[in-house]
Amino acid sequence: MSIKDRARIRAEAIEEARLDEEQEVRLQQRVGKWKRGTILMGIALVVSVVAVVPFLYGYPLHDQWDAVGKKLILLSMILLAAFMYVAATTYNLWSYLKAIKGIHKKFSPPGSKYRTGK
Repeated sequence: MSIKDRARIRAEAIEEARLDEEQEVRLQQRVGKWKRGTILMGIALVVSVVAVVPFLYGYPLHDQWDAVGKKLILLSMILLAAFMYVAATTYNLWSYLKAIKGIHKKFSPPGSKYRTGK
């Protein structure tokens, strides 16, 4: 193998390591956004479920059940579906990021941050 070939291979490895790091940063940012979305959807779901309680049988606003209570139940069901979607997407992105980090660690070129621990 000539010196030019080694230099070319080294340059390609450095470029690939740079692209890998950029990919990880983008994935970490996306996971962070989806985590915040999951937290917000969870809070909205809890608030909507708690808002139903005053309209249940034996509580003071039960006479408003048909006008308001049923709509709150519908809102809670929609928020549950949305929360499950956002939570599943967050988990899938997190799992993908974890797998990518494992692959980068396993197949990293010599001198990369994964091999040196930096």
